[in-house]
Amino acid sequence: MSQLTGQLTLSFDSDETEISVIREVEVIRDRDCTIDTPILHGYRPEPIYGKGVELYPTVPGRTDTPHMMKYYLNNLDPLETYDYFFVLFSGGKDSVASVLNLLELGVPRDKIILLHHDIDGGSEKKMDWPATKAYCIAFAAAFGLEIRFSFREGGFWGEVYRYGSKQPVQFQDADGSMKRIEPQAWARSQELKEMMHRAELEDNMELFKKYDEELRSYGYRFKFPAKKADLSARYCSGVLKIEVGSVAIAHQVDTQKDCKIMVLSGERRGESTNRSNYNMMELHRTHAPTRNKRIVHHFRNVIDFSEKDVWEVLKRNRVVPHACYLVGWGRASCACCIFSSPSHFAGIKELLPAYYENIRQSEIELQFTLDNNKSIDEFVGNAKSCVVHSEKKAIYQLLTGDIKAEDIILPNGVEWTYPAGAFRQGTGGPC
Repeated sequence: MSQLTGQLTLSFDSDETEISVIREVEVIRDRDCTIDTPILHGYRPEPIYGKGVELYPTVPGRTDTPHMMKYYLNNLDPLETYDYFFVLFSGGKDSVASVLNLLELGVPRDKIILLHHDIDGGSEKKMDWPATKAYCIAFAAAFGLEIRFSFREGGFWGEVYRYGSKQPVQFQDADGSMKRIEPQAWARSQELKEMMHRAELEDNMELFKKYDEELRSYGYRFKFPAKKADLSARYCSGVLKIEVGSVAIAHQVDTQKDCKIMVLSGERRGESTNRSNYNMMELHRTHAPTRNKRIVHHFRNVIDFSEKDVWEVLKRNRVVPHACYLVGWGRASCACCIFSSPSHFAGIKELLPAYYENIRQSEIELQFTLDNNKSIDEFVGNAKSCVVHSEKKAIYQLLTGDIKAEDIILPNGVEWTYPAGAFRQGTGGPC
């Protein structure tokens, strides 16, 4: 049986772009990446599916904490030994590159399942782009891949105003139906809210305070997530993405014993200091070899890629990225991501004024600002909108979600060009 590790070659472009060394792997930070940055990892890989090739990380997995020891994984087995490949698919350029890399490695399309977590969770009050879900559906159709959806009920705004237990998670099962998983304290939280309402009607404030105290013990937010790497403070990623994904994966494979799953995600070291220390491969949190005879490995297959490497993968496959990149955004996170720059929020104010007004009004109601120190109006100030008005089709798609499979791959003869938001043109903060 052969094995494959990442090949690292130290190189500099003509402008001597800094290539920092993180845990002994060369990483080009996104802030330093330009259109002239050399390609290090973004070349077309050799197809290895079916060839008995074990995969080893470019950097050995961390074992410096009990948590890292628990999830340590020395290597991945040959790709053909896995029953399914679940790709956590946001529709952003990195998750797109992750899927394309998997296909280029030779993994059969019928083994790949895209999992998209809907940040808005069915809420009428929105945080994410109207185009995101439509783009994901169109991408899956263009490449002949299955896609499933999941969300936490109430979405982002439900979590901002959370009073009591976390909301239930819904996920799409293999048969296309939606399943619903309630947190352990959900039923009690709902009961307490009804009891509080009755106590209020009866003007029994002693009982009201008693129920209120118990309800708050299950959770109480009434504030925006913080601009921090700590996921307990930046709870939007943990509660609306990571936890939702784990619930969806665990329950979808619980009915399948003796299964072997690979979960892939598109985090990259160059995005932030925090992500620079992620492992390329590890045991997934749904790994349960003893209880359910379920093996689940997590592979961050583009972790060493620079932004230039990622765009190279999309360019080679002639993939049109999410419309937000074309319009001027540098990242395809939530439309109103807390890490957005003033120019981004000026763009939101221009294109999606209702989204902007939701934040303004919530800051007043919560007495808590989205930014750490300023109100949204103070944060934006006189910043110029990042919107590239010449991208009329992309703006239309961004606001309507009118995206079809034929919009995803450029026709032959049409030149692929870098989007306006590439290489920090749509300036934004770290993930």
